[in-house]
Amino acid sequence: MNIRKHLKRLFLVSTAIFWTSCSDDSQSSNPVAEPEANNSSVAAQCHEAEKVVKRKFNTDIMNDPVAYATKSAESGAQITIRDSIEEYVLENNLRSESQKISDNAPACLKRMLDTLETPVYLYGAPSPDYIATKFECDDGSSYINEDYLRYQEELEEYEKKYAIFNETYDQIEEKRVAELKNLMDSCINHPEDFPPSNDEYFDYDDEEDSDDEEDSDEENEKEE
Repeated sequence: MNIRKHLKRLFLVSTAIFWTSCSDDSQSSNPVAEPEANNSSVAAQCHEAEKVVKRKFNTDIMNDPVAYATKSAESGAQITIRDSIEEYVLENNLRSESQKISDNAPACLKRMLDTLETPVYLYGAPSPDYIATKFECDDGSSYINEDYLRYQEELEEYEKKYAIFNETYDQIEEKRVAELKNLMDSCINHPEDFPPSNDEYFDYDDEEDSDDEEDSDEENEKEE
């Protein structure tokens, strides 16, 4: 279960694979800089050296890790419950020949499947992006790549925001999975409590807005 949850989170975050540092011996050494030569009238030719694979940054996490974690956790929770419903349907032989849920299944269960978020799977691995840690010159000198130093600063900032994202995601997803699981169990055990004419039980996206509105109303009452 933990493995599935971890994979789901990586999918929702849409981050690239975390590559370890490695040298790029197969890359050609094209001259890219000409620093001033020491004791020479001719500038030394330099090339990139010790290339490593850059980590892909998720811009949503960089901009607002809490907001993106909230959105991703809601999606993750809905997908988790969708999987649970699918497993229940399979275990109880509630699939018709057309692979739809049979009429024997509670109507509210069908509506849950219709309203829960559906995962969209992406295929293929992203192309790695390399960056050189330093430059080496023909005269034997070398110097640090300033772009690499800036990348290290950005990586440190990203790691902090990614930690905030993970903590927020875990808290929200656990709560939402429990809430949706209770809704699913109630639907299965007491389908009469879910009349077909009332779909407010499945307005998942409006729940958070409703809570915010209630909090706002309470604050206004206190002010008055």
